[in-house]
Amino acid sequence: MLENFNSKNDVEVGQNCLSQLVPVFPVADNYAEVHESLSPKIYLDKTEAIKDFDQECKTDESKHEIDKKISKYLNNAQILIKHKDYNLALNLLREACNRNSYHPQTLKLLAKCLDETAKTQEAIIAYKALVKVDYGFESLVGFGNALYKVGQDQDALEKYFEALASLTQEHSDLFEIYKNMGNIYVRKGDFEAAEEYYNKAYTLNNHSDVLLINFGTLEVQRNDFEKALYCFRKAVEINPESDKAWVGLAMVHSQLSDTELAWANLETALEINPKNRTAVHLAANWGHRDQRLDKAISALVNLLGTVEVDEDMSLVLINLFCMSGKYDFAELEIERVLAWNPDQKEVKDLQRKLIKMRKRG
Repeated sequence: MLENFNSKNDVEVGQNCLSQLVPVFPVADNYAEVHESLSPKIYLDKTEAIKDFDQECKTDESKHEIDKKISKYLNNAQILIKHKDYNLALNLLREACNRNSYHPQTLKLLAKCLDETAKTQEAIIAYKALVKVDYGFESLVGFGNALYKVGQDQDALEKYFEALASLTQEHSDLFEIYKNMGNIYVRKGDFEAAEEYYNKAYTLNNHSDVLLINFGTLEVQRNDFEKALYCFRKAVEINPESDKAWVGLAMVHSQLSDTELAWANLETALEINPKNRTAVHLAANWGHRDQRLDKAISALVNLLGTVEVDEDMSLVLINLFCMSGKYDFAELEIERVLAWNPDQKEVKDLQRKLIKMRKRG
């Protein structure tokens, strides 16, 4: 048997079989160079060895020095963030990023500060960099929230789903995620999905007036005004100072043709928050509809008294002044708007009409 196996033919057959089982690796042309780079360097000269060792120590010290500086920037930035001094914190965090643009903690704090200072588009860039080095639940949620704020609903939804997929245990952010996902689905017109996520949020917190307002808005979209009324009333019970809940009640009572109650709810909302633009718009529309121009004018004057300029609302007020025959007030508001924006075409047209009316009079 051994003699037969050692025959030339059998050896060739055996080699052929082995070549099929064992992968053949190509030999690099620069084998000597590769071998040398992988092998430890052998020093024949003591001076050269000491020189290389000193160089490696300097490199390690330099890295350590950079890490120490980043750590110092982060510690100081966290103190500033604690005292809500976000702009100063941003300066330190940008310095830290200049030293290491992939440092997860730096990017996390940077995104937070940008978010807090309403620099949401910049925050999105920071979060985009962050999830590349820290693809975790909190990073993904922050990214999703930033996208949600700027109305990038589909992108926000994707990040929320990624965050939920990465979650291994209950988290305090889940309520906000489910609520936001419900809001996105309402805007998409997918009311079934919206209700599903609102219900998930409700199981986590059934005493949120904000969530009940969202439920009420969903029922208004479905034209189920009785359910909407229940939701808005529950929201007011939980938080009587919720101007949005009072606006919701006002809209539903208006739909149910209860004009007096609708106005009462609307006035309550405006007392709580004169800057609620939805409430002011309703006051303007209903004031014209119900011949209650003085109430509408009052709501607009109060709103405009809280802002430097709001051309859209000023235009509505000018029209209401004209409807009520208060042309002098209309002209004053026109001049105020044109002082800010001399090229405002609609206001200029109104000014020309008023001048013609005065000439005819």
